[in-house]
Amino acid sequence: MPRPPRIHHCTSEPLRFFGRAAELALLDGALAGGEPSLVALVGPGGQGKTAIVQHWLEGVLAQAGGLDGLFLWSFYRGKDADLCLRELYGYAIGQERAPEVSASYCVDGVLPVLRRERWALVFDGAEVAQYEGGAWAGRFVHPELGRLLEELASSPLPGVVVLTTRFDLPTLQRRPHARLVSLTALDGASARGLLGSLGVYGSEEELARVAMAGGHHAKAVELLGTLLVRYHDGRADRLAELPAPPPVAGGSDEERCVARPLFAYQQALPAEEQDVLALATAFRDPPTPGRLLDYLASEPVRALLHDTWGRKYRPFLEREEGWLAGRVEELIALRLLERVGRGAGAQVIDAHPLVRRAFEDVLGAGGQRESALARAGFLRGRPDRRRPETLEEAREQVELFHASCEAGLWNEADAAFTALEGPKHRFLAPALERDLLLRFFPTGDWRRPPLWRGFGRWRSLAICFEMLGQFDDALGAYRPADLALRGDALIALGRLGPLLQEGAAPAPWQALWQAYRAHALCLAGRAESALTVVRSLVPVDVYEWLHVFECLLRLRQLSALDLRSVLFRPPDAAGHRWADLSRRRMRADYLRLTSEEDVGPEYELLLAEYDRAGLPYERALTRLSYGAWLRKRNALAEATAVNEQLLSLAQQYGLRIVEADAWNAIGEVARLAGKTAQAEEARQEEESARREVGYAGPGRF
Repeated sequence: MPRPPRIHHCTSEPLRFFGRAAELALLDGALAGGEPSLVALVGPGGQGKTAIVQHWLEGVLAQAGGLDGLFLWSFYRGKDADLCLRELYGYAIGQERAPEVSASYCVDGVLPVLRRERWALVFDGAEVAQYEGGAWAGRFVHPELGRLLEELASSPLPGVVVLTTRFDLPTLQRRPHARLVSLTALDGASARGLLGSLGVYGSEEELARVAMAGGHHAKAVELLGTLLVRYHDGRADRLAELPAPPPVAGGSDEERCVARPLFAYQQALPAEEQDVLALATAFRDPPTPGRLLDYLASEPVRALLHDTWGRKYRPFLEREEGWLAGRVEELIALRLLERVGRGAGAQVIDAHPLVRRAFEDVLGAGGQRESALARAGFLRGRPDRRRPETLEEAREQVELFHASCEAGLWNEADAAFTALEGPKHRFLAPALERDLLLRFFPTGDWRRPPLWRGFGRWRSLAICFEMLGQFDDALGAYRPADLALRGDALIALGRLGPLLQEGAAPAPWQALWQAYRAHALCLAGRAESALTVVRSLVPVDVYEWLHVFECLLRLRQLSALDLRSVLFRPPDAAGHRWADLSRRRMRADYLRLTSEEDVGPEYELLLAEYDRAGLPYERALTRLSYGAWLRKRNALAEATAVNEQLLSLAQQYGLRIVEADAWNAIGEVARLAGKTAQAEEARQEEESARREVGYAGPGRF
């Protein structure tokens, strides 16, 4: 295999596996190059979706010859879809660590690899990355993850993509090369076989009653079997001795199935082990065995258990060496905890979501908050804490942020966020920063009032949306005091009305608003008014220059500019590399139009940087410029490829003015190539896009 398998946040391994022959055959056939390209195993939690994948992968790994790649990501353990895409791209290009590039860049890079190579690509627990309810139920929260899967399900692949999820997949249902498989309960023979493999014995009728008590639900049957073996000598006829659980009010079908064995465990386990279980499953990202044992033996946990909850047993940190590790091993043997991962360095301790939820309920709402508070205290007190220099190093700080949120310590959560120092700029991670900020809102819905009255990071949230190309969300997220900053999103979407109608903005945004307004007046065809506004401005920063520059470029007035003023950066001015790239892009455009200098290599560098960053509007403008430069040199084939990318970008992100410009560029290339019909079609598309948004000004050349 050209690439060794890459397993991230490995799935838990089934203790025993029975049945599911049809599903395994489907996966084998797809991996061999047959249909479908994407297989989604859809069903309630605990029905064996992950077990099917894990069992299938054992066979794939044993006979890996002919595979070009095997990549698995479990969202149960790694909830960051942006990091998942960057790890996938890093694996595809042979890097050991996730590169700090945008998710859109990763998807663009991975798609051609998967279309020509034979891979087994697995995303386990995809419901973690999907909307749970509302109008977008089942859609993927991260738009680039959704785009990757939709593209892969739309054409034949040499290998197969496998998803497991509890939720429906509305965006994949009608894709021609996707197969959605609904999993139901185990059949009777498989359920009885599973019980027998665990050591449960009895007559066929007695085994059938145990299976029925678990609803033929795979996880429930496994838990019942393990419980009977551990506490009732493995006798199926002793099922009646298990205590009846209280009613599960409002619980799902799968929660009702596992209620009986989990309630029996709660009655049988010593208080110490129940607390170990509840605390072990509280981490957002499951801990390694060493980190878990450090946490359980920490002072914050002692204070939580004995000072807050009033536990009377001997504190964990006073127990003899090996005692805590022994309790963890006992819970693993009972299938309440799971050791996940291959190799000592990669292992973490986790639990099935159904087990996690059951023992969260034991703590109660107050207990969950207090547990999160103790976890936050433990993470804050780590002696090895330091300023993270990479996203990987930032994981501990992110865990602290989430623990503070769960504890309702919003000031502390905000401080933990501040310590990350702007992931969207430092780590090229606007999706991570957006998702962190959404934790301040009920169910992550920023349209609802924040959970913390002190929340004041609306501007950061809006900028994250803009960097991700979610311009509508950005417009909604800007608060009244920051409305003057929304010009970038308005121009990107072609919504010129507010910029044309509102002649002024409050301090300190007057100059920026006038720069936006000059650009909008130019796009609306009001050239004289645009020039009047420009002549009244003295741009100070790069954000003001960007729109003044675009206005003058379209009006063919760049010769009036002093390039040194555009590129000037005040001494000791704070900034980031996007500002420097913007200056370089304006310089390249200026030289393209006022000199004979070869700026092609500069445009190629800018395209690579912007594509890595995932800034859709900047990616589009750079392609407009590069395409025009190629066209001027009669490099029509290269210009065509750039224009196709440009049109796709504009349509994907709703950039209607850019879309009109893209059609104009396509028409120009067609005209130069003598393709009259194609040129006329492009002209009509351009006019339609212009009419829709009131784009009457000169095109960008």
